[in-house]
Amino acid sequence: MENKKYYTVCSSHMDREWYASFEETRIYTDAIINRVLDRLARYPEYVYMLDGQTSVLEDFLEIYPEREAEIARFVREERLLIGPWFIQPDECIPDGESMVRNLLLGERISMRYGTPMKVGYVPDTFGHVSQLPQIFRQFGIPHVFLMRGCPEGTPRDFIWSGADGSRVLVIRYPYGTGGQMDGSNMRHGIRQDQTAEEFRKSLESIDQFNDFPAIAPYKLVAISGDMLPPPKHLETFGIPSFDRLSDCFAENEKVRDQLPVMTGELRGGYDVIYNLQDTVASRIYLKQENQKAQNAVIRFAEPLCALAYGATDRYPAGFMDKAWRYLLENHTHDGICGCSNDDVHREMMTRFRKSLNISETYTKIALNAIAAAVDTGFTGPSDMGNHWDTEDYAALIVYNPHPYPAEEAVRVKILYPSEKAPVSLRVSDSEGNDCPCQILSAADREWIRSDFESVQHFAKDTVYDVALQTGTLPPFGVKAFRLDKAGVPSARSSALMISEELRTVENQWIRLTVEENGTLTIMEKASGRIYRDLNYFAEEGDGGDTYAFRPIPDSVSHDSRDLQWEISFMQTGPVAAVCKLKADWMLPVEMTGRGTGRSTETVFNSIEYELTVYADSPVVHIRLDMQNRSRDHRIRACFPTQILTDHVWADGQFSLELRDAFREINRGNTQPQQTFSAVCDEANGMAVFVKGLHQYEYLNDSNGTLAITLLRGQGVLYRVFFERYNEEFSECQCLGEHRMEYALCPFVPDSNASVPDAVLRRAALFNSGIAAAQTSTHHGTIAPVSGFMEVEKGGLQLTSVKLSEDRRRIVARFYHPRAEKTQVQLRLALSVDRVVRMNLHEDVLETLPLNDGRVILEAGPCEIVTLGFDGPFSPIV
Repeated sequence: MENKKYYTVCSSHMDREWYASFEETRIYTDAIINRVLDRLARYPEYVYMLDGQTSVLEDFLEIYPEREAEIARFVREERLLIGPWFIQPDECIPDGESMVRNLLLGERISMRYGTPMKVGYVPDTFGHVSQLPQIFRQFGIPHVFLMRGCPEGTPRDFIWSGADGSRVLVIRYPYGTGGQMDGSNMRHGIRQDQTAEEFRKSLESIDQFNDFPAIAPYKLVAISGDMLPPPKHLETFGIPSFDRLSDCFAENEKVRDQLPVMTGELRGGYDVIYNLQDTVASRIYLKQENQKAQNAVIRFAEPLCALAYGATDRYPAGFMDKAWRYLLENHTHDGICGCSNDDVHREMMTRFRKSLNISETYTKIALNAIAAAVDTGFTGPSDMGNHWDTEDYAALIVYNPHPYPAEEAVRVKILYPSEKAPVSLRVSDSEGNDCPCQILSAADREWIRSDFESVQHFAKDTVYDVALQTGTLPPFGVKAFRLDKAGVPSARSSALMISEELRTVENQWIRLTVEENGTLTIMEKASGRIYRDLNYFAEEGDGGDTYAFRPIPDSVSHDSRDLQWEISFMQTGPVAAVCKLKADWMLPVEMTGRGTGRSTETVFNSIEYELTVYADSPVVHIRLDMQNRSRDHRIRACFPTQILTDHVWADGQFSLELRDAFREINRGNTQPQQTFSAVCDEANGMAVFVKGLHQYEYLNDSNGTLAITLLRGQGVLYRVFFERYNEEFSECQCLGEHRMEYALCPFVPDSNASVPDAVLRRAALFNSGIAAAQTSTHHGTIAPVSGFMEVEKGGLQLTSVKLSEDRRRIVARFYHPRAEKTQVQLRLALSVDRVVRMNLHEDVLETLPLNDGRVILEAGPCEIVTLGFDGPFSPIV
């Protein structure tokens, strides 16, 4: 070693939970940290990096609080390196806002003990999103250490340019180079070098290691690995110094002008594409629950609390932090990816439920507070003779969480005491205009509720599921409606034409036909384009594992177009048409051998889907109920678009991605998405909106088929090592009942043959929905139709509205989806004294002019824009 320039970095990759439960894993991590602290105390030159996350530190201190002062001393001495993350995240599944909160929480925890490490440490993440460089740079993190995601031949040292052009300096390297591995069958697992001779051989292998060619003139020795403690006799290895990754990056900075530049997403390489790409579809129920929990806090609880309480002590910051903590604990790369054991994922579902309980409760509290301030005097008694004998149920308040007007029908829940439940409803707005509504279903509910004044209200209510044409919902605002208990003919004729005999539904946008084979035909009226065979289901055997789908050789695929479908219309207007399709599906029970075949024995599965078309929308909503009784298979919904293209659009984390339709790989072409994927040419386009279904593939067929993964079942962690199943991973088979929601949206592309802003907005609204509350007749300070914030120009997409970390102001975050600069005009109807531009770290960058409630600014290509609002920022005064 004395003749070579080595940097030795000591750490351990601490999966908070993975193939063992959280509590089991904590026992191992606590042992690791205890050994690390003992070494730090014994050897003044020793330096240790705590895996780039602070959650394991908190987990340790919960058991050993007496060691907190000792830890703080080592952090201040920069010998114990902590942060910048709270947990080591997956990047492709959680919302981009979740990644920001992860870093904010990681810094908040780090600052209790010292300062966080300014290295974006993401060693084990299953591919990297295009906006990660911008996210890191806005947090003042210029350097990134990663392992996966780069194509073969990528050098160890390079510059990564993100979607917006932000650049970070990268070291790409395995996090474990001083270890021994039983590669034949893993009977003896992986361990650290324990003798000087073993370490010498590791150094020799590093010198001969050509997979990560270096440009900066040094060797990196990463004494690390999954859940591995420091070697027992490290002092005998002859290591001249213990170093930090920052020392390595300082060397790389010296040769920065020699480093190659890589751009955009980093999801290439054998390890991600061949082995880990299908984690976005493993245990699909986790992804669906995550989508609900994210929407609950991001789209509803936080912004409604901001509207109701502003930056005051009444804002429930502690509860919002707790909702986020439960959510972020589920965003570990082995957690949300669904490749951990069953105990881990059962606990995750509990955390999701806890996060949802907080977010949904505060959504209700804040929206009720806002509703109490809305002027609903117009809902008072009239001479129609059909108003309520009590005014407690007289008004409906609908909240639109997006900064642009919404003009499509919404689904709302309307509740009345069962003894007073009406047969029909009449809804009108504050101007007296009738708003067509349609009761889709009604059910009695007996329940117990409490409020701040009294507890244990026992009630029996009738809950109506109602489709309501609201007219225009104001941007990021509320609209009040009058409710009457007797229906009268609508002043507007229905724009929905339905033929049960022909199985067709038609509005001004589309004509939909339900075919006998269970598929859909859609004519998009603006272009005249007809799309056929939409929404057939393809099933195929899966001989892979929790990480990767592997087709079973020579096995027969199953196509739902061969089934016998029962088709019936459940609703026929005026606001919505609802059709239900149902079929039984006999599928193989399981795979045979080591994924080499499929059993001849079959088992009954069922598919039932309900499609809804609204009178005022081109979107076809689909709610699918599936009973899965087969193992080792994948089911996808397929949409032959007949649009043959080289590129597919999909949204990502703060991004709109234009990806190559096909990649030169041997095991599928699946890709991640957040809320939609779409294909288009110059004249026609088709988008598929999703809720928690994060995997699509543009099939290499002649039909331009987009396929969305609905379910993938396997029961083993690593197929390469295990012949059949691991019992503790059996729930990855996803047996039982599942409900999925997605939608189809044909569109006409914009002038650049890309997805227009209207589609982005419809996708966001489909994914989030709206919130609604009933209230009484009363006067208030908020107008019946009030939009509080609108993006009037520039096409920014809102990602969050929250209280700032310092509790001084309200923060609104947006991203610009296009790759060119744009002038943005934002209209505010709030009590705001000053508007400041901030970075993701929430440092104030500049004060923006505020004229007549409008803010004008420039957004760069794909820029993440954060604004801070000083002042009361509260409509409730």
